[in-house]
Formats: sequence, C-alpha cells, structure tokens
Amino acid sequence: MVAVWRDESGRLHAWRAGRRRLAWRPRFPQAAWLADGYIGPFELLVLPVFLLIGLGYLVTWLAALLATVVVWPYRAVSGRWPVVAYPLDSSPVATDDQRGDRPYRQQVTGRAAGAALTQQWARTIERHGHPEPAPTPSR
Repeated sequence: MVAVWRDESGRLHAWRAGRRRLAWRPRFPQAAWLADGYIGPFELLVLPVFLLIGLGYLVTWLAALLATVVVWPYRAVSGRWPVVAYPLDSSPVATDDQRGDRPYRQQVTGRAAGAALTQQWARTIERHGHPEPAPTPSR
C-alpha cells in the first residue's frame, strides 16, 4: 500500500507500507562520481568494473527470488510476517534495508494482523508524515 503525505511546503511524500514478501530486497551500489554526469578517461576504465557489479546485482536479485520460494511458504505456515514501511521519494533507491537500519519494521503473527498494521501505518503516515516506530523490546 502506498500512503501519501503533503508537508507544510506542499510537497508530496510517498511511503510504501505492507507485508514483506521477498526474502530480502537487493540494493544496487551507488557511485557518487557518476551523479555529476561527467565521464572522463578514468571513468571509462572503471566502466567494465561497474558492468561486473551490475551483473552481480542481477545475480543477487535472482538469489532473492529463489530464496523467496522457500521463505514465503515458511511465513505462511508459521504465520509470522514482517511488516515494513519506507519512504519512496527519499532517493532513487528505497532505504529500508540499508545498513541494517529498519526503524519501521515489525514482526506480526498472521496475515490479518499484518493487514491491520499496514492500514494503521498508512493512516498515521497520512496524518503525521511517518509511521509510528515499533516499540523497542524490553529485556
């Protein structure tokens, strides 16, 4: 589910919230020197390396899809589903899994609980601009 929030300046922000279906979501490595658009002789030498990295990215996606074949039935049988929410407009690549930083991820039991939490987070995003973070487990 995509939830939209308008900030004070009128800019729209979109968030995706819902049950995690893939085993994990691969990320493509970002190169800062490509952002300025200048490609000189050094960058042309590095281009084959990036082609190999791109091939590795595709292999990682294939591995994630193959792992999902095992993970999704396990989640359906066990009834434990991770529910995640992440901004879609913060960068070209969503940041829900980068560096292990998952402030908006919560494990729920059952599909109905996952759907309810998704609806709750969507309403909270539309009102406040971000979902409520999951409570920290007490030890």
